[in-house]
This record gives sequence, C-alpha cells and structure tokens, in this order.
Amino acid sequence: MDELQAVDDDAKKAEWSRQTNTIKTFKKAVMDHGIAEQDNKCVWCESKLGSKARRSAHRDHIAPKEHYKKWTFLPANIAVACEACNGFTVKSDLDTIAVETPNYEDCDFRIVHPYLDNPEEHIEFVQEERKIVMVGLSAKGRWTIENLQLDGTAATARRAFDRTLDDLGLSDHQREQIDQAMAALI
Repeated sequence: MDELQAVDDDAKKAEWSRQTNTIKTFKKAVMDHGIAEQDNKCVWCESKLGSKARRSAHRDHIAPKEHYKKWTFLPANIAVACEACNGFTVKSDLDTIAVETPNYEDCDFRIVHPYLDNPEEHIEFVQEERKIVMVGLSAKGRWTIENLQLDGTAATARRAFDRTLDDLGLSDHQREQIDQAMAALI
C-alpha cells in the first residue's frame, strides 16, 4: 500500500489501469474485502453480486478517480458495486463531493458514503406489494437514490428478485444456477 500511495497524485489515475503485481494484488484485496464486508451485495443498490452481466462485481471509487486522483488507492474511497450502479450510464464520474478538504474523511459528500455515514439514517428500504423501493430520509439519501437511479425499475426488480430467492432458502449452488440463467435477462 505504501508503494501505491507514493505514486505522484497526478499519475495515480493512470497507474490504476496498469497490470503490475502490486496493482493486481491491491485490486484483488479490495475486491475480496469488499465482497466479504458487503455480504456479496452491491454497495449502492444492495442486489446480490454475480459473476456475469450487469450484476458483475466492480471496484467503485466513491469519489471518482477522474476528479480526485489523489484518493485513487485510498481504501476508504473504494467499495464494490454491481456493473449497473457503477457503469457509464449511472455513476461513472459523477462528482460525489460537495466540499473537498485536504483530509478525505472531512469532505462533505453528496452521496451516502458507505464507510463514513450510517446509510440507515439516509435511506430506507420499503416493501410495496411486490417491489422493494428505496426512500430517501435525508437530502443526501435522496441525492444518492436519484443520481444512482436506485429507484428505477431495473434496480427495484433486482432487489425484489433477490429478496424472493433469499426467502426460498436456496443453497449457494442453486442460487448460482438461477443467477447464471437470469444473467442474460437482467
């Protein structure tokens, strides 16, 4: 980690894409830790992560590396998200910081930060008939839901689908088979 932090701030974004052993080891550690900590769920929409299609796991820079290169390798700035939430059509390089400070933890984030905020103070999941919708309890919660499109039809359907599978108590193997079969549809 010290080796990565020593990289010049302007070079960090470019360095992220390199395939050196240090970078690959760091990315794998981030992914493994994020998946374990997040119970194999997307940090934003909370859908189960899959290995294919729009639910595949991606490392997501909470404050995008495009705007905040100095925090590219900061563990507190990286979470695991599904491709749908982290993709070019949704989060991409969305500026998630309202007021930047020299210390990352002191920044004023627009987005509900999964490590610095208590998400339950900002977002609530509500079951409505056969849907599970997200409701913003604060301005930050509403901003997160709106800008990451967490109240869209696809995200709502994924959450309901996951909840249904959870309620069935399927084995991991059965769940993986269903996920593989559904990957092309979702």
